[in-house]
Amino acid sequence: MANRSANLWTVPILDRPAEDADAKPMVLPTVRALAPRLAGRSLFYLSSQGTGDGLWRFEDGKAVEILKGSGEALFEPPAVSADGRQLAVVLRRDGKLHLHVLSADGGDLQSLAEPLDIRGSVCWSTDGKWIVAGAIDDRGPGLFKIPLDRSAPVRLVAGTARDPVWSSSGDLIVYTGANVSVDAPLLAIRADGTKVAFPAIRVRVEGQRYRFLPNGLALVYAQGPFPAQDFWLLDLATKESRQLSRFKNSGATRSFDVTADGKQIVFDRVRENSDIVLIDLAR
Repeated sequence: MANRSANLWTVPILDRPAEDADAKPMVLPTVRALAPRLAGRSLFYLSSQGTGDGLWRFEDGKAVEILKGSGEALFEPPAVSADGRQLAVVLRRDGKLHLHVLSADGGDLQSLAEPLDIRGSVCWSTDGKWIVAGAIDDRGPGLFKIPLDRSAPVRLVAGTARDPVWSSSGDLIVYTGANVSVDAPLLAIRADGTKVAFPAIRVRVEGQRYRFLPNGLALVYAQGPFPAQDFWLLDLATKESRQLSRFKNSGATRSFDVTADGKQIVFDRVRENSDIVLIDLAR
């Protein structure tokens, strides 16, 4: 009998690798929480009251389910616009994964770019006019800029692309390319699709394991032997990385975000627990 648990934690970004004692669990009113995304005073995350994960918002000590998972479970973290007023989620419809946008309180759910079959998580541009996503169209897989005005999506890259993140400066998009076994390379382009030289960094393909610091000057990424992951910081100017954490906890980190002041990482820890149960059959 499986009993999967998931909780959110915080750890400070220090001038030394953080240890387990530096990480603190977040107290939330829901039983489970994963895939965190931050916007102002709000924390968005996935949780479930039934069979599938829905979208929740935690603010001022209260948690509200703004998109129920009972009808359509969410598997990717939400993308939050820079002003915190809109969200983008990926929902399965008619056998495809479609992009949808909604308000931060859960209203006005609308689909976008319906011909695209989305792959992985998505991200907003700083000006709120575009959403970047890995997807498949009639020409195959690629990375796309999807306009909010419902005009045609713009293909930036051909080939496998997933989980893009867009820097706050607007000039850099980082994403994962084609995976080999359990990991994939981090790749980078400009907003017009121009390739950018990037250090040789590989991350696991399950989860969303990299986020820009709010100032756009560095990239935090998670790396390490499965299931536990440690955080690293890539300085985009020097292209040098330093280790931010050295955890011994065995919980699997699949997704994280960075606070607006750039001083804390909010991350999930997922454990796949299971028990052997004896069922006494009536005769």
